[in-house]
Amino acid sequence: MLFLGALAIGMVTGLQNVTTELAVSDVTEVVPTEGVSEMGLLETTRLSGTQGGDFVNVTVQERPSMWDMYLNHCPKWRPINHVFFQVANIFFLLAFLAPHSPSGLIWMRVGLVLGCAFLGVWGWSIECYLDAVLWNSAFIVINFVYFSVQFYLLRPIKFHKDIEEVYVALFKPLRVSRRQFRRVLMCMRNVRHLKCHELYAHEKVTKVDSLSLVLSGKLVVSQNQRALHIVFPHHFLDSPEWFGVSTDEYFQVSIMAMEESRVLVWHRDKLKLSIMSDAFLQAVFDHILGRDVVHKLMQVSETMSVSNGHLPNSYEEGEDKPMLVVKKAGDGPGITALLNRQLQATDPNAWRLGRIEEADHETPV
Repeated sequence: MLFLGALAIGMVTGLQNVTTELAVSDVTEVVPTEGVSEMGLLETTRLSGTQGGDFVNVTVQERPSMWDMYLNHCPKWRPINHVFFQVANIFFLLAFLAPHSPSGLIWMRVGLVLGCAFLGVWGWSIECYLDAVLWNSAFIVINFVYFSVQFYLLRPIKFHKDIEEVYVALFKPLRVSRRQFRRVLMCMRNVRHLKCHELYAHEKVTKVDSLSLVLSGKLVVSQNQRALHIVFPHHFLDSPEWFGVSTDEYFQVSIMAMEESRVLVWHRDKLKLSIMSDAFLQAVFDHILGRDVVHKLMQVSETMSVSNGHLPNSYEEGEDKPMLVVKKAGDGPGITALLNRQLQATDPNAWRLGRIEEADHETPV
């Protein structure tokens, strides 16, 4: 833009300085004046003509044209500048060639810092330009600050082992960056440890104010003491409540740990507010939780179609007894076999447990 502005000004100036010719009619003889004035200035000459009129000869000085001003303004070039000047411009060139990426921004800032440093050294030690040193010192400080910030943002982000497994299993395949996942983790309430047979949520008592993901262990979901399905690691406990259920409502099911378990708990409302401004994260959570809901519905449908399974009252009372071993009379194949089939999806040795349990409990309890 500066170059185009200078070019436009030069064109206007060149047009104004075009040589004008003044036509003088009937010029026959130039008669010089008597001499030089007292101030040492030449007086104007008088022209004599046939008509006897007095005319003044105006000499118009010829000025260079626009093209001469741009093409011939440097009849002799100065010597090449010092090597510091050349190295500075090489670093500027490398900085301007940086790719448009996070690492490219670091590359550009480093190039600008080095270029300004060499240009400042050139102005200090070679040309002795104080203003060049001051300007380039300011540029170095500014670019170094931007470089530090960008380098801090690109530092490697690491998570705890369990959190890393969740990220790799659920979020990384959907191209969620570690920085975005860390933003999600900032809404985390705590990691809750559950003992065997400890209730996580009680039916119509516990409020739906969180989103929970199983890190380790297994939990069983029941309603009216009827087992519905089992929640395994990397599955959500309350994914159905994510859609269309407010935090003032209560769980319609009970959730109990089958073994020692660890559950990652998010603040539900805080998490929703956090991802509200990011359409990508919203789509990711809707996809993950929707897929989890479909998986639970398939398990519940299979459970309800095969058997009327009951969780014994002893589990609600907290007695320390093995889970999934009770088979009531008249229940058909029973909830035990069905839930054991669900266990086989994650534990290849679960079928052995199911066969042993069925053999030990052929007699109705």
